[in-house]
Amino acid sequence: MDDGLIERVRHSINIVEFIGGHIRLQKRGRNHVALCPFHQEKTPSFSVNEDRQIFKCFGCGAGGDVFAFVQRIEGLSFPEAVRFLAERYGIPLPAGRGETDRSGEDRSRLFEVMRSADAFFRRQLTAESPAAGYLRERGIDEATIRAFGIGFAPAGNQLFAFLRGEGVGASEIETCGLANRSAGGEYYDRFRSRVIFPIQNLSQRTIAFGGRILGEGQPKYLNSPETPLYSKGNHLYGLSLGRDSIRQKGFAVLVEGYFDCVVPFQHGIQNVVASLGTSLTEGQVKVLGRYTRRVVVSYDPDSAGESAAMRSIDLFQEQGFAVNVLTLPSGEDPDSYIFRHGVEAYLLALKKSAPFLDFLMDRFISQQRDPWSPKGKREITDQIVPYLARIPNRVERAEYVSRIAFRLRVDEHLLMEELRKRTRRPVGIRSGGGEVPARASLTATPAEATLLAAVLDPQFRSFALPALEDDLFEGLSAQGIFERILELKNQKREISVFSLRGLLEGEALDLFDRVTVNPVPVPLSEEAVVRSIEAIREIQIGRLSRLVQEEIVRCEREGGNPALLNELLRRKEALQRQRRR
Repeated sequence: MDDGLIERVRHSINIVEFIGGHIRLQKRGRNHVALCPFHQEKTPSFSVNEDRQIFKCFGCGAGGDVFAFVQRIEGLSFPEAVRFLAERYGIPLPAGRGETDRSGEDRSRLFEVMRSADAFFRRQLTAESPAAGYLRERGIDEATIRAFGIGFAPAGNQLFAFLRGEGVGASEIETCGLANRSAGGEYYDRFRSRVIFPIQNLSQRTIAFGGRILGEGQPKYLNSPETPLYSKGNHLYGLSLGRDSIRQKGFAVLVEGYFDCVVPFQHGIQNVVASLGTSLTEGQVKVLGRYTRRVVVSYDPDSAGESAAMRSIDLFQEQGFAVNVLTLPSGEDPDSYIFRHGVEAYLLALKKSAPFLDFLMDRFISQQRDPWSPKGKREITDQIVPYLARIPNRVERAEYVSRIAFRLRVDEHLLMEELRKRTRRPVGIRSGGGEVPARASLTATPAEATLLAAVLDPQFRSFALPALEDDLFEGLSAQGIFERILELKNQKREISVFSLRGLLEGEALDLFDRVTVNPVPVPLSEEAVVRSIEAIREIQIGRLSRLVQEEIVRCEREGGNPALLNELLRRKEALQRQRRR
């Protein structure tokens, strides 16, 4: 990979703006913090330093530059991440690329095929097409059609023929999930006579399609299969359009289907996403958690929708979400409700949505033949207590205990006692997904952190570098970091955050990221550099003094020769004089 390209891409991107497009960042001092998108946590340990253009999670240890973030968030290799960002920011790629980039080229090729298919479907949605008439009947306007890129898949094998005419191989079309193959080996379009909904990743690149059939036929809705670009369990429909609104409003509305997402969006409710079916996954919850920890579940009120809402509550609780459930009248969904009653009625219903425990209580009570009998109360208690046990805040948990006890007409203390029995090990809820424990890591002294900051600062680098000596850092936590700095200095190579990260690994890399992402311990100045070097020298004198003293004790214990003992005593005295100076 061309170093010049890497640097051009890196310098074209502000890491705070880029990461802020994926997760909700909050300014704290000179850094921006957030809940880590790579592991579950309740308090923010993810920090982004704009000056240094790096991020670090102090919980799971993830860290690096914008390329490292893209690699993790998109599941790409380093060359793929560079290419991904270059294409996104309009940076020309070199013509010749090596064999190591082949997998990235393959993915880029599949993206191109999907882009061509997307454009084809959009062109087919003419005013005279049956899909256009169907969309008008559903009340979808032109602006919304453009925003979501809605298209039309005509009958026959027109997409396959078009792509083949564009030079796309039949196997590539099949790999993208755009064509199936018959028993006789003939290819045919997967999507035919359907309204087409492009499914995009967070970078607004089309990775899959969903199709709603026009007229009679099954299945009513057809989605792309799993492909190298698309994993259903890791994407939410509409998130690429709605994430800014989700961050601004502080919560998301989760719906089931395409129209349930498109119609509210058209009427100004843009913090809405769809789960691409009724079975929400842990991956989808984690993706949503990058933008908010509050959600209103607005699934259909039929039995399948209620079961899906139950499943979603389990997943959201595991990830620390605050969950409300909106139950619409029987036979309604967000699309039909807005169409019949207007968006103001749906907004009011959102405001009145019930906390998930109230929804669960309604469901558990309705399932009992005699909910007020001793047996009925016991069974409802057995069902609700595991959910209570997973509420982390004790005050909130106690408030719900009081409300549920009143509703069940049972003694509050008895319900609390039952809860205490299960708090340590909740029953009936899926396990896993706990917070990552604090990492036991190397720790740099303030003097080491200050000197490292000076070396990385162009204003003070020329002053600090000459003072660095091979023996100055021996035995220190940051020894490996300063050895790499001296290596770059001796080779007359650039010394920067990024050149150093390329030479470090393991604990040294973890320490480097943690030190550099944090603010400088003291304001940088020549005096601060001198005092840091003095402090490090004092640390070294203390370390050497301890080693000499250990040798003296060993020599005396073993009846060592007088000459060696005298030499050790002279070294000890010299170190003491050095410390006094």
